[in-house]
Amino acid sequence: MDNFSVKEQTALHKPSTIQYYQAIANRVHEYVEANIHNDISLQRLADHVFVSYHHFTDIFEKTEQQSIGSYIKRYRIEKAATLLSYTDLSLAAIAEKTGYSGRHALSKAFSQRFNQSPGSFRKKPVFLKHSPNAIMDGIGSEHDYDALLKKNIPFNYRIETVYNMFTICSSLRMVPALYCGGFSYETYLNKVKSGFEKQWHERLVVKPFDSLNFCTAALFSMHHGILVTGDEIDLFSAERPGYITSPVKEGTYLVFDIPAGSVDENIKSYTTYFRESIIGYKKLFRPSDFFSFLLLRNDECKLGEFFMYLQPATGK
Repeated sequence: MDNFSVKEQTALHKPSTIQYYQAIANRVHEYVEANIHNDISLQRLADHVFVSYHHFTDIFEKTEQQSIGSYIKRYRIEKAATLLSYTDLSLAAIAEKTGYSGRHALSKAFSQRFNQSPGSFRKKPVFLKHSPNAIMDGIGSEHDYDALLKKNIPFNYRIETVYNMFTICSSLRMVPALYCGGFSYETYLNKVKSGFEKQWHERLVVKPFDSLNFCTAALFSMHHGILVTGDEIDLFSAERPGYITSPVKEGTYLVFDIPAGSVDENIKSYTTYFRESIIGYKKLFRPSDFFSFLLLRNDECKLGEFFMYLQPATGK
């Protein structure tokens, strides 16, 4: 039964209400990502966003078009699939990182979702035509995906330790791209820039919050905002509606350069190449977990930097 009254349904369309509800959904995304290795209590989630349990579940379902229980279940199995694709972690370790009781529970859930065992899944890269990755990066077929995996593109990278960094972000749902004939990074990034003073344009960050490869495109969301140090958080207005502050996973990162040139072409080509070919297919580097984000630059040499988590920092 729909628990929203007529008054509440009307309020749902007000910009202030939409921002408030989206901020709650964003905080849920953040909490689930940070705690997916645990058994997540819905009551604890409601307490985390300071909303009553029943109102919380209604808000989330109205905002995200899925129940909170379905979201956690989906995020858990998609995170497991991501770790299978990009790391060499054992099935038992992946089960522990994603909150399953053990490898057998994970295998059962995996077979139900993907119709194959985790072992079979890991042997061959999986291409889903209607995945966010395919839509955002313009990969039209499995043949195109295989060609991308086998490409050899020169690239520059460095190793960098990330510590005491935070993102201050809002979110964008994938849905608008489905009705506009594709996804344009240039249009999207111009929209992101318009929300921030020029002084922050060298700190703009984009971070997928769902699996690019395994999430349903209509449910996919990614967060965008700015990257700041712990000492800089107070310099940014904490009152900006719909934005939340989240810690960046600390550790050692691979930082790949995205060369200057066409925004759409180079961001699409290089971010996908780094993630899918260098990490996933050719296995030139093997992360111990999966966390990535894109930091925008605007200089003569590069459009941005693609950060891929590698391992905990030495001594941490």
